Amino acid sequence: MIIKFFRKELSFLLALITMGALAAFGAHPIIKESLLIEAVLFLVVFTVIIYAALGVVHHAELLAYKFGEPYGTMILTLSAVTVEIIMIASMMTHGDSDPAIARDTIFSTLMILLNGLTGLIMLIGGLKYGEQKYNIKSTNSFFSMIFGIVGIGLFLPLVIPEVSYGMYEIFLVIICLLLYIFFLRMQSKEHNYYFKFEGAKKNISGEHEHLPAKKDISTFYNFLMLVATIAAISILAESLSVFVDDGIEKLHLPSAAAGLIIAIIIVSPEGLTAIRAGLHDDMQRVINISLGSMLSTVSLTIPAVLIVGLLINQDVMLGLTPLQSVMVIVSLLVGILSCKDGESNALQGFIHFILFITFVFLIFV
Repeated sequence: MIIKFFRKELSFLLALITMGALAAFGAHPIIKESLLIEAVLFLVVFTVIIYAALGVVHHAELLAYKFGEPYGTMILTLSAVTVEIIMIASMMTHGDSDPAIARDTIFSTLMILLNGLTGLIMLIGGLKYGEQKYNIKSTNSFFSMIFGIVGIGLFLPLVIPEVSYGMYEIFLVIICLLLYIFFLRMQSKEHNYYFKFEGAKKNISGEHEHLPAKKDISTFYNFLMLVATIAAISILAESLSVFVDDGIEKLHLPSAAAGLIIAIIIVSPEGLTAIRAGLHDDMQRVINISLGSMLSTVSLTIPAVLIVGLLINQDVMLGLTPLQSVMVIVSLLVGILSCKDGESNALQGFIHFILFITFVFLIFV
């Protein structure tokens, strides 16, 4: 029975094995002395975390399938944000951490979700299907919330007087949580239909063929494994943060590279789910995942990192740099213009993907 369990939960087993190996040999002096060994260990832990995160997505996807939309996407995005918060908290509590790590990670996540992920799916889907339709009410709702919360959480901190900043952080925690809770209420109750699209889907057959019947999906088991795998990721994240800090210092990489690495880990699992949906011409699910993740990233990560910073007595820098501010504003404006008619195409995807390439280029120059 145990063997059957671990065959079924291979990602969780690999996470446990990696945790044991790091606990036994991770503090060996030779590791600190060799950049090559650290690089290999970083790649191993990075890969195991992404594989474990795929396990999180697997269980979240089963729950999503059982409960339907929009609850399914809410479970998926909340799971991903939990991993994000754990990763950032690990970086914040390790050594002389960068006070801007949370800001850089949130910024990188926004750029990857809107420009990298959504842009790539629009591009591929547009080339494959021509145009992909979705409910325009969902994009209008998402973008109005995202623009507002980004303004409050990432732009206003730039102009708040230092003497009032402590009070503003408390205000920000409360406001972000209230906004997100209210949005979830609207998404799941009164405006549930905003986040569904019942139009003809040309190629969704087979999208759920690999999933069991809904009655055979155990809510308790999948929720338990979801929590257990996230806990394993949190432990591995602590080791990864050590390798990231050492690597950035030894290779003289920009500090923003740490935020990019964390963001890639966060987005990869749900990104694969979104890509699968896009390839099956389910653009509404893509919108719900990508824009929903953007909203939850800002609304939940900001309060979480502010609370962590308060508990460990560490400053948290949230205000975007001028370069980041321009990239966020341009990306959101292009996103709003791209989504104004409820149809996506390859041209819209291409401009978003060009913005993503620009974002990566600017990190390293």
